[in-house]
Amino acid sequence: MLSTKDMLVLGMMVFALFLGAGNIIFPPMAGFQSGSLWFSTSLGFLVTGVLLPFLTLVIVAIRGRGERLSVDLPSWVAVIFWVALYLIVGSTFAMPRVTNTAYEMGFLPLGLIEKNTATHLTFALVFNITSMFFMLKQGTMISAIGKFMTPALLILLVVVGIAVVAKPISPIGEPTGLYAVNGFFSGFIDGYQTMDVLSAMAFGGIVARALYTKGITEPHQIGFITIKAGMISVLLLAALYLCLFYLGATSHSVSVFADPALNATNGGQIFSRYVDALFGSVGTWLMGGIVLLASMTTLVGVTSAAADYFATFHHRLGYRFWVVVFTLMTTVVSTFGLDTLLRVTIPALLMIYPTSVTLVLLQFIRNKLKAPRFTYRFTIAIIVLMSLFDTLKQLKWLNADLLQLFSYIPLSDYGLGWVLPGAIAFVISLVVSLNFKEESLPIENTAK
Repeated sequence: MLSTKDMLVLGMMVFALFLGAGNIIFPPMAGFQSGSLWFSTSLGFLVTGVLLPFLTLVIVAIRGRGERLSVDLPSWVAVIFWVALYLIVGSTFAMPRVTNTAYEMGFLPLGLIEKNTATHLTFALVFNITSMFFMLKQGTMISAIGKFMTPALLILLVVVGIAVVAKPISPIGEPTGLYAVNGFFSGFIDGYQTMDVLSAMAFGGIVARALYTKGITEPHQIGFITIKAGMISVLLLAALYLCLFYLGATSHSVSVFADPALNATNGGQIFSRYVDALFGSVGTWLMGGIVLLASMTTLVGVTSAAADYFATFHHRLGYRFWVVVFTLMTTVVSTFGLDTLLRVTIPALLMIYPTSVTLVLLQFIRNKLKAPRFTYRFTIAIIVLMSLFDTLKQLKWLNADLLQLFSYIPLSDYGLGWVLPGAIAFVISLVVSLNFKEESLPIENTAK
């Protein structure tokens, strides 16, 4: 078993891996828009932003790799899913977003450079190449994140959290939009945007390999240790999110101005302005440290996991090759800017997130299923179809008739139109499978 010190290092590493750009950007904006309903909204956010990622982390760590969750799907479907997941959570969406958050929220406010294309590209190159050196040797990455980066990040966040709770800068306003209708479900969808369930599918493998280097290979031991270490992350993230939601709810004086052009357009701006109002010039450097550290830890963890997966396709294109490829991809895609990446991320998440959640939840009952392959394939097929409708609706590509039909499905207004059809499909699969029995595929731990 791990020593107490090693357990703390592992827990802190998990916390730092999860704490990336989305974790800082989205709660303040959701808190601002939910106003007096900020607490119920934050509870919905904690379900998809903390609870589901924690369950995913434990399941994946026990299995050894995230890919083992899709063993009951056709191999070609599984490959498409994992390639899409690692690209979305990696170098095509999330990691460029992380890089841009570090640039726009962490570095630019320091006033050391002017904002233009040249400085943006230069920063992206330096930031990503620096991160790449932590990835090239995976053991070094785990040690650096758990022992050094996380404690520094945590100290900075505690300072901000205490100040926000002790001295809010504005009264709490009224909720707006869908937040006024149902804050909990709105927060539930906002939790998607952290991408932490997707990230946990990658980070679980990192945890499993870290434990394997310590000689811990038994699934029940891995599960027990991951739960203990993961609880450190759960408590820290939950406390942080509640502070950030409260920050957003009390941010009116730095979010809304007489000139609409000055209004905050994302949670990153709200957080930055709030910290500046609390701490003045010192707050700018405090903000810079938080954002740069949070962004780098997540960038290192996700890119490392993506490279590890793609290295399985060809023995000549190994882990280090893919680390370099994804580092360059992230740098190039990040030139599109933060607001652009935030807009295109939502449709992609609505497409892949429900499938990811379903794969995790089905793992808890897989051994009880009479025909797991049939149940997985039928349920996932329906959920993918409904997720497609959610995505097309978000993109405004549904015609009026389909949009009207889709609106009758419960929770479709919140991007959760897949939940009821998915549940019905699952029940149907159980009833149909009563008439036959298939041979279940074993799922062994593959952390090695």
